Amino acid sequence: SDPAATIPYIAGTLANTIYVKPLDIAPFRGTSATYCVVYSTPSPSCTSAPTCVTVNVTSPIAGLTVSPASNPVCLGSTATFTAVTTSGGPLTYQWQVSINGGITYNNITTGGTSQILTLPNVTQLMNNNLYRVIVTASPCGTVTSAASGVLTILPLPVVTISAPDLALTPGQSTTITASVAPPLTGVSYSWTRNGSVVAGATGSTIVVGINQLGTYRATVTASNGCTNTSNNLVIGSEQSDRLWIYPNPTTGVFQVRLFFGDNITENRFVSIYNSQGQVVATQETVLTNITEPYAQMTFDLSKQAAGTYVVKVAHKRTGKVTSGLVVKQSQ
Repeated sequence: SDPAATIPYIAGTLANTIYVKPLDIAPFRGTSATYCVVYSTPSPSCTSAPTCVTVNVTSPIAGLTVSPASNPVCLGSTATFTAVTTSGGPLTYQWQVSINGGITYNNITTGGTSQILTLPNVTQLMNNNLYRVIVTASPCGTVTSAASGVLTILPLPVVTISAPDLALTPGQSTTITASVAPPLTGVSYSWTRNGSVVAGATGSTIVVGINQLGTYRATVTASNGCTNTSNNLVIGSEQSDRLWIYPNPTTGVFQVRLFFGDNITENRFVSIYNSQGQVVATQETVLTNITEPYAQMTFDLSKQAAGTYVVKVAHKRTGKVTSGLVVKQSQ
C-alpha cells in the first residue's frame, strides 16, 4: 500500500489496499477509471468474482468570470455571454439574470444551463440587465461569478425615404432622400430597387429616371454597427398620350417613347419618314404586361441629311397611329 499515492500500483501485485491518484489534466478530467479486485485462497484453490469500483475525476473550479463584462448589442440582434474558468471540471452551469441592478437574481430556465448564454432578439426592456453564472463541479463545490455581465441595448437608426415626385414621364427625374432619426454622423447607406442592390448608390440620395421605375428601400448602418431599413417607396409613371421624342433637335441618335399600360400584348411599329415621304428607318417592338410603361426605342439618323423627319407609331392590334416630328441637325 502507498498512502501518499506516490508509487504506481503494478497490476497483479498482491495487496488488500491500494491508493489511486487520477490525473487532474485533460484528457483525464471528466472521465472515469474502474478498479477491480479478486480474492484467492491457496488451499483449497478458490478465486472470487471481481469486485469493481469506478472512480470519477473531478477538479475544483478556479478563476470563474463572465465574458464579456460589458456587452453592447443592437436592438433585435443576438447577445451572448460566456462562462470562463481557468480550471475545473466536469462542470454544470446555471445562468441568472438581474433586472434591478443586482439586488436580486433569478435563474434563466430557457437556454440558461450551458457554458454560453445566448439571448436572441434582444429588446429595449433588457437594457442594463445583469447576467451572472453559477458553476458546479460536483462533488467539488459550486462557485458563483463575482462580477456580472452588463447588457446594453443600442437603438436602431430610424430611416425614412421620400421623393417630391412619385410619377415620372420620359426625360423627367426625381431625387429620393433618406432621412435618419435621430440625426447621426458617420453613417453608411445602401439602396435596393425591387429587392436588388443599386450599384454605386452609397449616399443619402439617389436620382431616379424613367428607366429606373420600381420599389426603393434604403438601408442605413450607424457608426455603432446598428442597421435599419426604410419604408418602401414606389416610383411609378405618369400616364400620357404624348409621343416623347428626345433629344429634339438631335444630331443623330434619339429616343421614341409612348406610354403602354395594358395587360394585352401589343406590337408597335415605328417608321421614320424624310421630307420626301421616304421611309429611312423602321423598328418593331412587342409590348407585354411586364414591359416598362415607357419602353425605349432608339434610332440613329446620323447618316441622314439635316431636316425635319416624321415619326409614326402604328399599333398593329388597334390600328391607332400616333405621330410626331424630330429635327435632325447637321453634325
